[in-house]
Amino acid sequence: MRTVADRYRITSAIGRGGMGEVWSGTDLRLNRPVAIKLLRVPDDAPARDVRRRFHREARITARLRHPGVPVVHDFGQDGDLFMVMEELPGDSVGKLADEHGDEHGALPVAWAAFIGAQVCAVLAAAHAAGLLHRDVKPENLVLCPDGSVKVIDFGVATSTGGEFSRITRSGEIPGTARYMAPELLAGAEATRAGDLYAVGCLLYELLAGERPFQSPRLVDEIVRAQTEPAPRPASAPDGLADLVAALLAKEPGRRPSGAGTVCSRLLPWTRGVGPLPGWTAPGLATDPRHLYTTALAALRGPEEPAVP
Repeated sequence: MRTVADRYRITSAIGRGGMGEVWSGTDLRLNRPVAIKLLRVPDDAPARDVRRRFHREARITARLRHPGVPVVHDFGQDGDLFMVMEELPGDSVGKLADEHGDEHGALPVAWAAFIGAQVCAVLAAAHAAGLLHRDVKPENLVLCPDGSVKVIDFGVATSTGGEFSRITRSGEIPGTARYMAPELLAGAEATRAGDLYAVGCLLYELLAGERPFQSPRLVDEIVRAQTEPAPRPASAPDGLADLVAALLAKEPGRRPSGAGTVCSRLLPWTRGVGPLPGWTAPGLATDPRHLYTTALAALRGPEEPAVP
């Protein structure tokens, strides 16, 4: 078994992301479980840019102090660049839908809203800190046994108006095209509204079992997202379907005003959430407000109202 920096022993693989491999491991000094992310430079990517992005991910993740963001313990280089984080005892929301969705892959309304409200709480904190995630999707969300949702993979995150806030000159898309707002695909600067559009895609997928403009070919899905009216998840109650359609509006200015506002509007739909066999503990907290009370209270202000 490999030991990183004479301190972190790698034990088993967790997964592979766009820029790195994530491993389960042990902090030998403090005798605690950790997750270790090692940088992987793709063959077709400039190594310097990838290293800079990896370093930026570590800084941004460490900067966001929120219960919905994994804690960063360490960062350094031992042959490979590495980042050490708290180990999350859950699995991706994408797998959750596969296991607990209905025949169409859709989750119950309460669970879709429960997940969405927590994601919006994290985005509200990130936006208040001047940060954009830019890659919100089911695979970048981890549902833990206590019912909390962790937002991971800040590898393409940026500051508002920052140097990485547009598609690069080489045409590289900073994010996942199937969840990107139409204006971002057209090369516009990233804004909070782009993250909210991704939340709309997420909610639609959780409620309907497929992406809002799902197509076999990526190019067709992108064209549909830019030209077709925003769909409404047919199985969702009218008020929730209205919110999803608003989040998927083509014009950024027609989307809800902030992530805190969306969180507040989702909370009434979270009632009735219960444990999921094999995923959550019997003592599941059934209201995301109990998970994020302190963090949400800190966001009180004219643009990000406190959750009632």
